[in-house]
Amino acid sequence: MDDATTHARRHDIPAWVADYIGIPFVEHGRDRNSWDCWGCVRLILDERFGIPLPSYAGAYPDTTAAAELGRLIRAEMTPWREVTGHERAGDVALLRVRGAPMHVGLVVAPGVMLHVEQGIDSMLERYDGPRWVKRLKGVYRYQRTEIRIGRRPRDESDL
Repeated sequence: MDDATTHARRHDIPAWVADYIGIPFVEHGRDRNSWDCWGCVRLILDERFGIPLPSYAGAYPDTTAAAELGRLIRAEMTPWREVTGHERAGDVALLRVRGAPMHVGLVVAPGVMLHVEQGIDSMLERYDGPRWVKRLKGVYRYQRTEIRIGRRPRDESDL
């Protein structure tokens, strides 16, 4: 973790983020025991923001399947709106790997995402840092079309 991430972590990153650091990568993982990048984003958006999203676990063979992931992402972009310069916890960074938009990380503070990759447990990393900035396709915010009955999203003071 670089100095900028450490600084952001101390000042801007919500305390709850620590609960999600260090979870191992497993293809199609969808819980706190293990997850892939979508499993990470999906679980936290549900638990912390009250946003239930589809699993898609059966929609792609593995996280290296660029063509399948690209088609899935393009087909599912409707409820997502790109945000520029106003990122906040709960937004999603969409990143290119091998030229294709196929990796996601959960924004936890402006410039900082929580993500997981094959061979690397979930961790904080700057999406505006040298490793990712040129691969950042955009940061997106889910536009709520329905709210789950019996569950309220937490207010921003809890983020």
